[in-house]
Amino acid sequence: MVAPRPTVIVGYDGSDPARRALEHAADLVGRGGSLSVIHVIPTQSLSSRLETVSESEQTAQDRLLDESERMLARRGVSAELVPAAGDPATEILAAAESLGAGIIVIGRRRRSKRHLVRTSLSNTLVRRAGTDVLVVH
Repeated sequence: MVAPRPTVIVGYDGSDPARRALEHAADLVGRGGSLSVIHVIPTQSLSSRLETVSESEQTAQDRLLDESERMLARRGVSAELVPAAGDPATEILAAAESLGAGIIVIGRRRRSKRHLVRTSLSNTLVRRAGTDVLVVH
């Protein structure tokens, strides 16, 4: 009996690390598999219920999610596209939980020394996730 493949969600922002993460996630699920792709528009709340997202940000998000879907289709992998807005770590974790994801895949950017003070998204996900996080370099 073959064990079912875990549900995979991958963060995608169009960067080179995100492309590598998307390719790695596609390899994990294999041809004929499926995965979820999330793109988060980072926002700052104006109040507890109001966030600002411009039309150009939404257009860019749609373009990036469509790009990820085409990349996966070339590998024979289907995608569930998850548009989101808010804090990237919070949104990725919430989507992973609601989808029942067994693995979160994220690309890691190289940080310069002056950025060491800020916590990276990948580090935040590794610390806060209740599931496995695969950080692709």
